[in-house]
Amino acid sequence: MARSTLTDIEGRWLADPPRSLARIATVDADGLPHVVPGGWSFDPMASEFVLGGRDVPATARARHVRASGVAAVVVDGLAPGPGWTPWALVVRGRARVDEELGEIRVACDDVMSWGLDDELASRD
Repeated sequence: MARSTLTDIEGRWLADPPRSLARIATVDADGLPHVVPGGWSFDPMASEFVLGGRDVPATARARHVRASGVAAVVVDGLAPGPGWTPWALVVRGRARVDEELGEIRVACDDVMSWGLDDELASRD
């Protein structure tokens, strides 16, 4: 079942995320996946991921979003310290290209995460 509401931990993490890349996944006209890294931020008022980069409206990912209206975003990494402590936030949802601002915006229609509490704890 899809979860569209952010948990308290996800909200805290998004309020002060570590510097990291996002990966945006789209689907082309032939149904093939397309994944690229890029810069990101989160708009809490709209509950949307904002994906930027160089000349975004001219990219393949923007063409795919215009055609399909959906995308997925993953932000992930490893918490500092010994051992293997991965964390990730994964969002799938409605997507649109903001031509004026030159960015792609992805709604949090389906959210899942793991390890964010470990990543937050590693900052203390």
